[in-house]
Amino acid sequence: MSCYTRQDNGAIFCEGPKSSTNRDGVAIVRPDGKKYTFSKSGAAWIGDADVNDRITASYGTDGITIIGWTYVSVRGDVTERYDATGLLLSITTRAGTTQRMTYSNGATNDTRVGRGPADAPACSNVQAGAALPVGRLLCVTDHWGRQLQFEYDPGGRITKAIDPSNQFYLYEYDGPSGGCLAASTTNRACSANNLTKVTYPDHKSKTYFYNEAVHINGGVACANTVVIGNGFGGLLNQLTGIVDENGVRYSSWTFDCQGRTTSNELAGGVGKATLAYGAWNADNATTTVTHYLGTLANPQTTVRSYTYQKVLGIAKNAGIDQPCAECGPIKSRIYDAHGNVVSQTDFNGNKTTYVYDLARNQEMSSTEGFGTAQARTITTAWHPTYRLPIKIAEPLRITTNTYDAKGNLLNKSVEATSDATGAQGLSATSVGSAKAWAYTYNDVGQVLAAKGPRTDLDDTTRYAYDAATGNLQTITNAAGHITILSHYDANGRVGRIVDANGLTTDLAYYPRGWLKSRTVTGNGVTELTSYGYDGVGQLKKVSLPDGSWIGYDYDDAHRLTDTYDSLGNRISYTLDAMGNRISEQVTDPSGALARQTTRVYDALNRLQAVTGAGP
Repeated sequence: MSCYTRQDNGAIFCEGPKSSTNRDGVAIVRPDGKKYTFSKSGAAWIGDADVNDRITASYGTDGITIIGWTYVSVRGDVTERYDATGLLLSITTRAGTTQRMTYSNGATNDTRVGRGPADAPACSNVQAGAALPVGRLLCVTDHWGRQLQFEYDPGGRITKAIDPSNQFYLYEYDGPSGGCLAASTTNRACSANNLTKVTYPDHKSKTYFYNEAVHINGGVACANTVVIGNGFGGLLNQLTGIVDENGVRYSSWTFDCQGRTTSNELAGGVGKATLAYGAWNADNATTTVTHYLGTLANPQTTVRSYTYQKVLGIAKNAGIDQPCAECGPIKSRIYDAHGNVVSQTDFNGNKTTYVYDLARNQEMSSTEGFGTAQARTITTAWHPTYRLPIKIAEPLRITTNTYDAKGNLLNKSVEATSDATGAQGLSATSVGSAKAWAYTYNDVGQVLAAKGPRTDLDDTTRYAYDAATGNLQTITNAAGHITILSHYDANGRVGRIVDANGLTTDLAYYPRGWLKSRTVTGNGVTELTSYGYDGVGQLKKVSLPDGSWIGYDYDDAHRLTDTYDSLGNRISYTLDAMGNRISEQVTDPSGALARQTTRVYDALNRLQAVTGAGP
C-alpha cells in the first residue's frame, strides 16, 4: 500500500497508523508536482526506473518502528530529513549548509515556550490568537540564522509570510476572483482553497482568477455540471487568469470539460497557442497545437501535431510533424525503458544517439551526426556518489575535474587531444600541455580562492566572508587589489562596495529587492543614479547624475515598446505575437522621424527581410 501522500508543505505525510514493517510503499510529491513512489524491497526502498532520488527509513531501537525518513534528491544533491509523520525537519546541501524547520506543538504559538521538534530553532514571530494545531510550519531558519516565518488562517492556509527584513507577504483565498462572490457555505467556490490574491511588501497585489465560465468549454456548460461561483462544478481549481501588480490581466488560460488546458495567451493575444487533444491509443497519443503569429491586425497561424509516448506512465514527447519557432529542431525522439532519450532526429535528418548508465540514468556518451562521416562523440565519466562529471572527452579536448568529499570542485584541467571526432572517448591521446584551474573552499562550500591557468604569475583571486552571516566581505584580485563589501540588509543584499581605488558605491533597494539608487563617491565628487519601476518590477526610469534621464514603456504583456530620454528622443518598437521587433521608429525631439527599420519573419520565426537598417 502507499500510505504516504503530500501535504501542502510538500512533506511526506503518513495517512495510516504509526510506521511499522507492514508498510510496503511510500510516496512523495516534489516541489514541481511530480509524485515518486518507492516500494520496499528487503531493507531498501526502490523507486521506478526513471527515478534517481533515494529514500531510506530510520528505525527505533526495536528495529521495527520507523522514526524518520531521509530523502536524497539528485537535483543539487540535497538531503531532506523527515520525522515519522512526514514533517520536513531539515534540508542540507552537499556543501553542508542547512535549513531547519520549526513547527507548532499544538499548545502554544510561542516557540520560545514550546515547539516541534524540541531542538528546532525558536521563531522570532509569534502568531496572535489561539494555538495552532500540531504540525504547522512556523519558520524556516537558514544556516546563518535568517528566518522566513509564516502565519495561518483557521483552515491551515498560509496568510502571511515574513522575510528576514520583517517585510510581509499577504495571501488571500477563495475571494471573488475564485467565484466566491458572497461568502456562502453552499457555494463550493468559497471553500475551494484557491489562492486568489497576493500582496507584496510594496502593497502592490496580484490577483488569480479561477473557473471563469467564459474560459471553460467555450462558455458552454459542461454536461452533468452545475454553475458554481464563476463557472462550473468540478473545475473549481482551474486557474484561468492572472491580473498583475499593474492591475492588468497579464495571462489567461482556457480549459475543456476534462480540465485540460485548451489555450493560453498573454495580454493582447501575445504568444497564444491552442491545443486539441487526440485519444490515447495504447501508449500513444497526438495533440494538435495552433500557434498564433503575426500581429493582431495581420494574424497568422501554424498548426503542428505533437506525438506522445507513455513510458512508466509518463507522457513523453515523441515527435512533431513540422518545425516551428516554439517546437525546436527535433522531429522525433526514441526512449528507453527508463524514459531516457536514446536517439533523436531533426528535420534535416541529422541523428543524435545517447548511451546511459541505467543504474543512475546518467548520460555516458552522445554522438551527433550518428552514422555519418561527420559524427562527433562526447563521452562523460561521472563521480561515483554525486551527479558531477569527473572527465569529459569531446572532439580535440578532454576536461578532468576533481572534487573534495562534499563535491566542491578542487581542480579542473583541460587538455588538447588528437581525437578529431571524439570516437576514442576517454582514451584519447593528449597533445601539448594542460591548462589547469584550482579552487579552495570554507566549510560551507563558499569559494576562498580561485586560481587561473597562468603559470608565469599568480593569478589567484581570494574571497573572505563574514562567518556570522555568510556574506561576502572582501575580494582580492591577483594584483592584491581589495574590494570591500559591507552594509548588507537582512535579505543579504549588499549596501556598500568600496573599490580598490577608493571609490565608494552605496546601493539602496525597494521593498521587493529592486535597485533604487546607486551613489558613487570619490575624489570629493558624489554621483547619484536612481531607478524607478512599475508594479511588476519593469524598469521605467533611470535618472542619471547629470540630471538627464531615460524612460521605458511596456505593453500589457510585459514587453518593451518604447525607449525615450529627457531631450525628447524616442525609439518605438512594434512587436509581433512572438515578440519580434517588426518595426523600429527613431524620432528626434521635434517628433520628426529620423530612422525607420522594418523586419519580416516567416512562420518559423526566421528573419526574412530587413528594410531601412542603418549602420
